[in-house]
Amino acid sequence: MTFRYKSNQDTKLFTLTPDLCSTDFQREWKQLEQESLSGNAFLSPEFVLSMADVRPAHNQPIILACRNQRQNRLIGLGVFDQVKATKALPLPHWISIHCPHSFRSGLLVAENSRTEFYQLLTNFLTQNQDELLGIEFRNLRLKSQWARELRDYTAEHGGSFRLLPESESPAVDLQLLPEEGLSALWSSSRRKSIRKNQNRLSKYGPIQFRLVEKRTEFEAALNHFLRLEEASWKGNLGTALQSSQNDLKFIRQLIQQAKKSDYLVISQLLTGEDVVATALNFRSGRELFAFKIAWNDQFEKCSPGILHEVALVDHIITRKLPYDRIDSCSSAGSYLEKLWPDRVAIGSGMLSMSTLARGTGKVISQLQSLKRWAANLTQTATLGADDSLN
Repeated sequence: MTFRYKSNQDTKLFTLTPDLCSTDFQREWKQLEQESLSGNAFLSPEFVLSMADVRPAHNQPIILACRNQRQNRLIGLGVFDQVKATKALPLPHWISIHCPHSFRSGLLVAENSRTEFYQLLTNFLTQNQDELLGIEFRNLRLKSQWARELRDYTAEHGGSFRLLPESESPAVDLQLLPEEGLSALWSSSRRKSIRKNQNRLSKYGPIQFRLVEKRTEFEAALNHFLRLEEASWKGNLGTALQSSQNDLKFIRQLIQQAKKSDYLVISQLLTGEDVVATALNFRSGRELFAFKIAWNDQFEKCSPGILHEVALVDHIITRKLPYDRIDSCSSAGSYLEKLWPDRVAIGSGMLSMSTLARGTGKVISQLQSLKRWAANLTQTATLGADDSLN
């Protein structure tokens, strides 16, 4: 499909696939991520390129980028899959990168150039509305600054960016925590339960928490994580990373990508020399995104997963590490709801500049189909299981 692009003397909007990302482009991409209005570890070059590496050549994601040519820097970027037309949606559209390991969608938007990016993005969709209905976002953080601003911008310029709330995910806003830390926000029974499990664990040896900081230790730390995860209920269900060759290739490729940056944060809770629990987390800007956690079943009665997440927050506060928030990336009902006090509103969005989506009245029946689809966005994706990372 051929698209028309909008550019001027200073800015240019363009698309490319991961295999065309040069070293210089990756450097620009990483810089944009660090300067973005909202961090998103699942839009980092480390994650996207590792994911693309395990996909077939015919199913590579589309990278939509906007560059300020005068300053030679990226000012906006998103990563999408293309979805074919259906009876309910007569035009093709894009959807945020389709991968079971991608827990947050969205856009990377440079703070000091966001209006330029919004303008080129909406112009692009307007020019191509006959071939591209719009862009669908899943697992979107609805209160992200760029999402609110883009919603207002599109409304002012004849378009639509519908934001549909679906759930809330636990988080920790580290800037709002009292000096006493998390424990000051728990009930007395919760504090008592945590102390009880810490005392149980200490009987096996001194408790310590650490971040794996040396890149040379990443491989060993990952292998330890994979063994614990495979030995747990995740292994029994076949959902552990090591249970799938594609997933295993993905995470090993990500480890290699992460050795070049501070993207990957591997944490470990130990008692004596035994790793009780370990987690893979991603850093984006001043945020930490929880990805996967595994624990040793030998210490199950001590609730090792809970103790790890408590220790992680305490460690960040004590060491004054440069994080403003930890996003659990978990679903509603997670055990973290009782531990972490804050919530991130998660939902879906549909960005469109098409006359159909704006409701001009030309085809009422199709508009009704669009509304039904907007209430259940996830049912329209036609990507097959063979084309996705699973």
